Amino acid sequence: MQQRAEHLGRRARVRAAILDAHLAWAAKRWPDVTEALRPHLDAGSLALVEHPPSGADAMVLFSDLVRIDRALAAAAGGDPEPIFHALGTHSAERNLTGLYDQYRPDDAHAFFQSMSVVHRAFQDFGKSTYEPLGDRSGRIRIERYREYSPVFCISGRGYYEEALRLMKVPGPIEVRETACRCAGDQACVFEMSW
Repeated sequence: MQQRAEHLGRRARVRAAILDAHLAWAAKRWPDVTEALRPHLDAGSLALVEHPPSGADAMVLFSDLVRIDRALAAAAGGDPEPIFHALGTHSAERNLTGLYDQYRPDDAHAFFQSMSVVHRAFQDFGKSTYEPLGDRSGRIRIERYREYSPVFCISGRGYYEEALRLMKVPGPIEVRETACRCAGDQACVFEMSW
């Protein structure tokens, strides 16, 4: 992963369903996720792995999610970037399945225009907007991140790619991050085509 800045604090929160999806990905890989992550986490983060918050309104600190995602990548070994990407893919598959039934493959724009609502439902920071660029292309702009991490941006790319796959768009699917808060830009910008 290229070196980019990161700013983590103790205020930004994400829905626990994201952590749950990432741990479900890990459970497919290791029979005991807690033991696999034990060498890579402090006691507080390990407690979240052992007893993740549950319920529709449960939240976890963004910094804890990033810390656990890094531990998952460390436990897997090798280049962490494909792991972060896979976590985003799995999160979309797990958290958005069923939502796609409301959208036609020929109108992915409608889904991505609803992403501002989905964004607010899954995190309490930032603002997401969508702009169609062509019949089969568009741009997501995410602003006002008071905390940010390249780990989350990489998983975001996987999330958007899987969203398009689940809608059964004709493809080929391409999602690129063309600007990033972690690189000093004012927003994270994802350009996609399908």
